[in-house]
Amino acid sequence: MGATRDSVNGIAEFSTQDGAHWKLVLDRVQTKDVPHHPRFGGVILGLYYHGVTQVHTPLVPTINSAVALWAVGHLYRNGIAVTDNAMVHVMLLSHTRRERDFALACWDCSKNKIDELQLQILPGPGEPKFDAPGGFLFVNWERSTSRS
Repeated sequence: MGATRDSVNGIAEFSTQDGAHWKLVLDRVQTKDVPHHPRFGGVILGLYYHGVTQVHTPLVPTINSAVALWAVGHLYRNGIAVTDNAMVHVMLLSHTRRERDFALACWDCSKNKIDELQLQILPGPGEPKFDAPGGFLFVNWERSTSRS
């Protein structure tokens, strides 16, 4: 549990183009704010951010997020532990990508349907880059939904 009593508990499994199977186990929220990136206690519901909102980076489109969370997770690649301190950001957000090439489709995407699930996984502080392009993982699922 975080300082605000926010909590996370979940598992994500996916395969990358190189055939690697990844598993992420979430069990701790990140509550500590970093410059220009408040964590809002770890889990937020219904927030407009990025773009012109002055919340988080302005370098990506303005979005409406039904849920977003910041967590620390245990990451496995092909069944082998990679780290117990993966820095994780998950968002269920308004649609931002084009179908044909997944490039950004809009700059103010906040009025689009909420159907895009993003999972961003970075190495913990001081840890080496992951064995993945760019050294981190960015997974995007289109046509996602949520349940209350």
